[in-house]
Amino acid sequence: MINERRVVETFLELAQIDSPSGDEQALAERVAEKLRALGARTQIDALFNVSAFLPGRGVKQNAKPLFLNAHTDHVAPARGIKPVVAGGQIASDGTTVLGADDLAGVVAILEGVAALVESDKKFVPLEIVFTAQEELGLVGAKGLDLKNFTAKEGVVLDSGGPVGAIVLASPTHNLLDITIRGKASHSARPEGSVNALKIAADALAKTKVGRLDRDSTANFGIVRAGQARNVVPDKVEIVGEVRSRQARKLERHTRAIKQIFDKTARGTGAKMEFRVTRAYNRYEFKKSERIVQRVAKALKQIGCPPRYEMTMGGSDANVWNAKGIKTVVVSVGYEQIHTTSEYLPIAELVKAAELVEQLAAA
Repeated sequence: MINERRVVETFLELAQIDSPSGDEQALAERVAEKLRALGARTQIDALFNVSAFLPGRGVKQNAKPLFLNAHTDHVAPARGIKPVVAGGQIASDGTTVLGADDLAGVVAILEGVAALVESDKKFVPLEIVFTAQEELGLVGAKGLDLKNFTAKEGVVLDSGGPVGAIVLASPTHNLLDITIRGKASHSARPEGSVNALKIAADALAKTKVGRLDRDSTANFGIVRAGQARNVVPDKVEIVGEVRSRQARKLERHTRAIKQIFDKTARGTGAKMEFRVTRAYNRYEFKKSERIVQRVAKALKQIGCPPRYEMTMGGSDANVWNAKGIKTVVVSVGYEQIHTTSEYLPIAELVKAAELVEQLAAA
């Protein structure tokens, strides 16, 4: 049975351990201690991913394990989090994020497993991973060695909104890094110069961004250029992205952006580098997929009608699916993430723990 008081106490304890992306060691060590106390065989790798293996109880020796995942890192500002409990929810004091993305998932897994261990219920073997640097581009998941894992199905607890959502689809994500090199001169003698910033501005003005179609988006988030007010800029660096849940659309939109930049730079004397890096690949499940039905059944058993969603965001599930573990993402209750207004209803955190308990029960 889920212990609400312990759920809250665990969240408050972990939230006060600094864990910004890239500095997860202290939190990783603490959650590893908690997993060991539950009887799990636990290890921490060089990236501070925590892996744990817990034998099942009352099931056949060859019972298939369930994979469970959440991440330990938080976006900035994430140092000195002071969680406040009021009105049936947990929030920060307003100076930092709360870190419920994704401490809600971490705590739900810890409590769900604890409830099973303390009971006399049967449960399947569990393979648990708390990843690091998820917010920096799924770094921990990409770097985790899965050679000792045997699970073929799993659940990532890392989506916002009330418990009940099952994410059926996530996009492929292309990272764009564009460099335009022109020729500098003093702004009072511009003859012979090649203004890289003007070329970049012209190309950006011609490029469609935002929502491209129902499955695709594009964005340019960073433009770096210039040395001084009176120097014609000879180098511009542009950082952007394209996402789509459809592979053909992704390639078409990425190619269209490149063609615009190529055409704009042609004949100006500038040189352009257009680099495309794959951040992660898409996944998509039907409602009839076994792991989806397993999660839907567990949600119904805890009184949460399943909701089926598609997302334009990525998560560790993109990596696990690419590595051969069929994994869906579920919501764990947090709201207004990546802001200092982030909050987490306690009742939703309890439901998330109940979901873990139900998913693992044999």
